[in-house]
Amino acid sequence: MRRATMIVVGFSALLMTALSAAPAFAGYGAVAFDEKSAKYGFAWNEDTQKRADEAALQACNSEGCKVVIPVPPRRCAALATGEKGSAWGGHVDISRDAAKLRALEVCQKHTAGKCVLRGSDCNR
Repeated sequence: MRRATMIVVGFSALLMTALSAAPAFAGYGAVAFDEKSAKYGFAWNEDTQKRADEAALQACNSEGCKVVIPVPPRRCAALATGEKGSAWGGHVDISRDAAKLRALEVCQKHTAGKCVLRGSDCNR
């Protein structure tokens, strides 16, 4: 009985060590957009939401960029903008296709013109 207990304790310690040394698989994302210049930027699978926000703002590369869509782990997001003007739509969902479809629908509510999908992806 004592031997079985020792084996369980040893295995548990080994498992805890392995799990704590493993990298985190969660990834954060963000979408940044500047309504005046229509510039945008994306970030995916960053270690924290703050890093994702910073990366999206850097990719947007405009003084007027703001994070408009924070994307949590294991979620997808999409951004659509109007061909002309400042209309845009974004959406976060569990599937990439659902996010893309809804982003286009939201954008279309804000313009009489055509909306174009600018990007989409998913976090780990």
